[in-house]
Amino acid sequence: MVRSSRDGRQELAPLPPDPAAALEPYDPARGHGPWDSRTAGHLLRRALGGGRSGQVRRLAAMPAQEAVAHVFGPRDGKREEQWQSMGAALRSGGRGELAGWWLMKLAQEERAPGTRLTLFWHDHFACAHSKVLDLALLLQQHQSFVELGEGPFAALLLAMARDPALLRFLDGDGNRRGIPNENLAREIFELFSLGVGHYSETDIREAARALTGRSVRQGLYVFVPEHHDPERKTVLGGEARDGDDVCRLAVAQPACPRFLARKLWRFYLSPEPPEEVLELLVERWREHDLETAWLVRTMLSSRACFSAEAYRSLVKSPVDYVIGITRTLDSKPNFQRLAESCERMGQSLFEPPGVQGWKEGEAWIHAAAWIERANFAAAVAEGRDKLTRDADPATRLDGNSAPELLDPLIGLFLDGELSGERREVLIHSLSTAPANAATQAVLCLPEYHLA
Repeated sequence: MVRSSRDGRQELAPLPPDPAAALEPYDPARGHGPWDSRTAGHLLRRALGGGRSGQVRRLAAMPAQEAVAHVFGPRDGKREEQWQSMGAALRSGGRGELAGWWLMKLAQEERAPGTRLTLFWHDHFACAHSKVLDLALLLQQHQSFVELGEGPFAALLLAMARDPALLRFLDGDGNRRGIPNENLAREIFELFSLGVGHYSETDIREAARALTGRSVRQGLYVFVPEHHDPERKTVLGGEARDGDDVCRLAVAQPACPRFLARKLWRFYLSPEPPEEVLELLVERWREHDLETAWLVRTMLSSRACFSAEAYRSLVKSPVDYVIGITRTLDSKPNFQRLAESCERMGQSLFEPPGVQGWKEGEAWIHAAAWIERANFAAAVAEGRDKLTRDADPATRLDGNSAPELLDPLIGLFLDGELSGERREVLIHSLSTAPANAATQAVLCLPEYHLA
């Protein structure tokens, strides 16, 4: 039975204890919970980083699974060609320009998994420009995420083990017979496919030998036979003649889909999946050849996604925070300046802090980062840096007084959900404040920093 809250809205249902029920498609008609602006907004935040002006309302008017199908629409080949052409023109520019281009894609994206999934893979196969020192290589890697990131994971891992940016970042291009470098082999197991505890140091040494001979010349992957160790190697209990065999053996391990599914769950659904639900999800994912698009759609259409435990359970990354605001306003800001704001908050695209990627969750919110988030909220409220340029008139951020503007802002940015007590405190604190202070106040609410 679905209960109603004090304001008359149906409460979100808890996660079903049965794993099969947790993974079945969310259907309010069968009593799974409500379908309204909260749940539609929740889907858009998780799938795309946020909804555009009026999009939450339009999705809320559809049946839940029809809304999911709408979000997981077909690729727009023409738009992706335009994005690719724009990115190629920035290869000789600076990292900030390319980061701004990526944020533009996130702001314009209309389908899932799409550009948001490339953000996950960038963190998973982390490469920093400060070591790669070639934007063309990073752009090439990004395009691999676009083309392969939604398909079977095996194909993506095989491509990344030959990726010029990753080879250079992990010194794989200097891995030669007789003097093997173990960096790439170690990260293929530890960070890219299995996780700690599912391989041995012997596996790493043998895999490093198998990966010898891979190099980068004039920005392209090349295999140099004389640098390759052709002797027999045993990796993860199987024979590995070369690096491709290493990747295939890693993907075949039971730990691989479990490791990846857990990480994708944390990115899209909640801080930690229930183990029994995860095991069933992994079992079904294997039947779909570890196709990532299938996994993401299954998770985002499930009862687990729309459970009370998942709702606003994830801390927004800096990218999610600024893109969510941009999408809600439907504005066209200076995206390079947007990238600079993300960097000040702790997330520099094409420059993750190390091979492990970014620490997420509560690690995003510390004193310095919070000050930058508050500064960004103030810039939005004041219309600085073109942050409200060409914004949809339906999202106007002005009014006669701050209290008068508060309810429309709560509807716009929080899907109308804020406790009455919190609202009264805000009205009191904004009673003598200028009108635009209401926008900054709402964008600084803890609730808004949760996805």
